[in-house]
Amino acid sequence: MNGPQGFGPPGDVVTTVGVEHVRLSYEYLDRRDMDGYGSLFDAEAELRSPVVGVVRGRAQIESYQAERPLDGGRHVVEEVFSARGRVVVVGRVTGAGREVEFVDLFTLTEHGLLRSQKSFFFAAPA
Repeated sequence: MNGPQGFGPPGDVVTTVGVEHVRLSYEYLDRRDMDGYGSLFDAEAELRSPVVGVVRGRAQIESYQAERPLDGGRHVVEEVFSARGRVVVVGRVTGAGREVEFVDLFTLTEHGLLRSQKSFFFAAPA
């Protein structure tokens, strides 16, 4: 048995909680539940995206997402990979007659909150 009471290394439990927080973040965004969405992030969290650059702090991340139009779109999570405080999501955003593939990289706090999110989007070469 690993770790206390057979649960494996302490990082495994936190990562499992973090994976659920990541999945919930997409659900909350799609429902436009900014309070729920923000509750998943650390107060000093950071969001990086080619769309907005860098957004720092939970309140600013909530504000950015609340103002961002989704045009009826929704996130489709296709794959999730995780290891010791990191989560990678492969998916797509659908809506407004278009679909965009993405990869999001998350880091977690020691409590499973989202410390950072870095987004990459697929774009066909010009």
